[in-house]
Amino acid sequence: MSSNHYPFIAREAWPILIIIFSIVFLAKFFLSGPIFVFLLLILLITIFLFRDPYREIPSQPLAVVSPIHGIISKVGEAKEIRLNTDTIRIRVVMRITDIYSLRSPIEGKVIEQWYNPSCKNQSHQHLDFHVQSDEGDDIITAIRFRNIMHRSHIYLNSGERVGQGQRCGYLSFGGVVDLFLPVESKILVKVGQYVDSGSTVLAELIHSEPLSSVKE
Repeated sequence: MSSNHYPFIAREAWPILIIIFSIVFLAKFFLSGPIFVFLLLILLITIFLFRDPYREIPSQPLAVVSPIHGIISKVGEAKEIRLNTDTIRIRVVMRITDIYSLRSPIEGKVIEQWYNPSCKNQSHQHLDFHVQSDEGDDIITAIRFRNIMHRSHIYLNSGERVGQGQRCGYLSFGGVVDLFLPVESKILVKVGQYVDSGSTVLAELIHSEPLSSVKE
């Protein structure tokens, strides 16, 4: 299953890119050569940071794909406070040079979202969303922001369906994402591994009975 096509440069960055491009254009005619080259370099770096390349989504119905680009920093059992249940937590840490698109780890229904904007400490801002598969698997994606540069654009509505690997948000300058999976899931990644959003399979959901017999 392939992902949807999006512009190679993320739409979320178009306003700032237009401003920088305009400044570079004017600098070419009114400022000295070194300043123009410096501003042109800033434009190229900005284009690189806000790239949003096409992703190939694996055709595995029970696969849990990575919601973001980044490095696996933790894998282990943890208590998920929203659902008050034992889970396996996979933590993925984004670097500033990673691709900022956020994707749904599974196909299913968006059950609920939680947003906590911290006024006192920007690094404590977080957004969680709960997706439930047609087979009844509950996946919580918890996004944490580490500093004031990080900004989020989330395109999810509770009650709507979302596809596996579907682009559903944008995390400018990255963040930290915890994925909480059913405790019986088969984990396919390890700490230190680099993962691609929408493409890398983090785990497989395990069912003790045939899918045809699982109630919706």
